[in-house]
Amino acid sequence: MNTTNTPADPQEAPSKQRSKYGTKTPYISFEECVRITKDVCKLAGFDGTIDALVKITGNSPSSSSFTDKRSAVKGFGLMTTQGQTYSLTDIGKRVAQPESAENEAEAIFEAFCKNDTLKNVWENYKGKILPQAEYIANYFETNLEIPTERKDDWASYFIEAAKYAGLLHERESGSYQVLLGPSVSKKTDVEPPTNGKGEAKLPLKKPESQIEALTKNPALPTIEVTESEHWGILSQRRISGNRKAVIAIPDELLQEDIDMLKTILKGIDVQLDGLKKYNA
Repeated sequence: MNTTNTPADPQEAPSKQRSKYGTKTPYISFEECVRITKDVCKLAGFDGTIDALVKITGNSPSSSSFTDKRSAVKGFGLMTTQGQTYSLTDIGKRVAQPESAENEAEAIFEAFCKNDTLKNVWENYKGKILPQAEYIANYFETNLEIPTERKDDWASYFIEAAKYAGLLHERESGSYQVLLGPSVSKKTDVEPPTNGKGEAKLPLKKPESQIEALTKNPALPTIEVTESEHWGILSQRRISGNRKAVIAIPDELLQEDIDMLKTILKGIDVQLDGLKKYNA
């Protein structure tokens, strides 16, 4: 009788290989990670024991769900843990206790970018119209080595996380413009900051949006572009719908003005394709 041990055909046995690190989406949504950070801070401050995190998540500290949730929050750079204690990072503190809507938006954006996979996809599409989810999924697989069976999950996760981070603007057509940076959202009210121990500082007035600030500021009147002004560059063109596109730049600019305007014009060039109207 042949007693030689022969290795089993790997195709006949279930694969026991562990998933490659980073190929799974975070266990909970990006928004949930931010909410946990805020709630933990309210309960126990910037630093405390894991008990606070246990109460907020509602999971046993020995459960895999607790471990995965904690890893997700840490993965976005919001918190660190050591033994039985936690500490909010600088980003986590600004997320939990922002001093303005702009400060909150910037902190949430920084947390979003802590996930290299999400950051990579945003940088690929920024300034463009976001394609349909199936094409985003293909990008994950082709460029980021995400397994086929997980690429759709990643595409969905990216869209929801980017929305929450203020990086997507929904257009009338229903498509999304991928922004070059976070927009200030009114999704949450900014609460008065504390000293990290639950003691409130003086309340802050809720900031106006940029549009509200501009429309209410009498120092910023509507500019009428006329031929009588001393323009270095003046281009007025009629476009569809009997509308007018105007580029007007004054004469006699300082070098710092020129450098700033060149940067702005480069940004406009990137965003122009995002203004395209698609027929329904």
